[in-house]
Amino acid sequence: MSQFIVAQPEKCIGCHTCEVACAVAHTGTPLLAAQRYFPRLKVIKSSQVSVPVMCHQCNNAPCVSACPVAALYKGELGMITTRRHSCIDCKSCVIACPFGAIEIVSKPEEKPLIVKCDLCADQSDGPACIHVCPTGALTLMTAAGLTQRQQQKQQRAAAESQLNGPYLQEVETHG
Repeated sequence: MSQFIVAQPEKCIGCHTCEVACAVAHTGTPLLAAQRYFPRLKVIKSSQVSVPVMCHQCNNAPCVSACPVAALYKGELGMITTRRHSCIDCKSCVIACPFGAIEIVSKPEEKPLIVKCDLCADQSDGPACIHVCPTGALTLMTAAGLTQRQQQKQQRAAAESQLNGPYLQEVETHG
């Protein structure tokens, strides 16, 4: 299992700080211009909720399968990685991604840029978005963290079934 970022919509305030931090981390300079503003995540807002959406680093990644030239591939740590020089700008990966987490930026006389979360692989302290989030809405999920969450859910489910009795709910609704 690869690492991925989990967003908690109940904590997100839609401030876009994570987007800016991501764009800065990938340009190498705090001076951003519109033509170089390519955050690897996007904050989606509705009237009731906001949440950043980014690559989920899928185990069986549809974007990788859809790419006809292997410009996207699963790296050695399980992360979906890009080969910019291979991209032919067909946007098959964009269409295949179930989360809408990939963008292809095309400019004349340049190879297309595949814009997707890379967990700030070049940053020694990890994903920039996590460090700047003022509400702690973003966390890096690891295999150990995922196992711990699964155990907590199982323990909650077991506790709830002991409180309600195994058949109490069924008898009340069908009886």
